[in-house]
Amino acid sequence: MEEQVMETKKRPVFLTVLGILSFIGVAWQIIGGIMTMGAGAVTSAVTSAGQSYAEGLSSMEGMENVEGMDQAMSSLNEAVDAANKLAQNATLLGIINIVAALICLLGVIWMWKLMKKGFYVYVIGELAAPVATIILVGFGLGGMMATLGFIIPVIMIILYALNLKHMS
Repeated sequence: MEEQVMETKKRPVFLTVLGILSFIGVAWQIIGGIMTMGAGAVTSAVTSAGQSYAEGLSSMEGMENVEGMDQAMSSLNEAVDAANKLAQNATLLGIINIVAALICLLGVIWMWKLMKKGFYVYVIGELAAPVATIILVGFGLGGMMATLGFIIPVIMIILYALNLKHMS
C-alpha cells in the first residue's frame, strides 16, 4: 500500500496579518453597529436642537439682509434633514453593520483556512454597510459617511485580492 502524504498549505505571514487585522475590524464593526443603534436617540435630540437654532436664526430681525444668509440657512437645513434621516435609520443601519460584520467574519474564517470563496463573501460583507448608508441616508451626509466607510474596506479587499493565489 502506498502511503498518501497530504501536503497542507502553509498560510503566508502577510495573509495571517491580514486575517488578524480583519478579526479586529469585525469586532470593531460589531461595536460600531451597537453604537449606531444607540446613537439614534442622541442624533434625534441634536437635530431637534439644530432645527430650533435654524428657526431662531432665520426669524431674527435683520438677518434676511445678511449676505449669504439664504445659502447658509439652506445648508443648515440640508444638514439637519440628513441628520434626521440618519436618526430615523440608526437602528436599521446598526443591524446592517452587525450582519455585514458577521458576513465578513465568515469570509475571514474561510480565507484563514485558505478557501478562496471566503474572499467573495468578505467583499460582500465589506461593501454592504457603506452601500446601505448611501441608500438609507442619501448622498449628502450618507455619501460622505459611505466614502469614509469605503476607504479601509477597499484597501483590505485589494490586499486580500493580491493573496488569492495562496487560496484554493
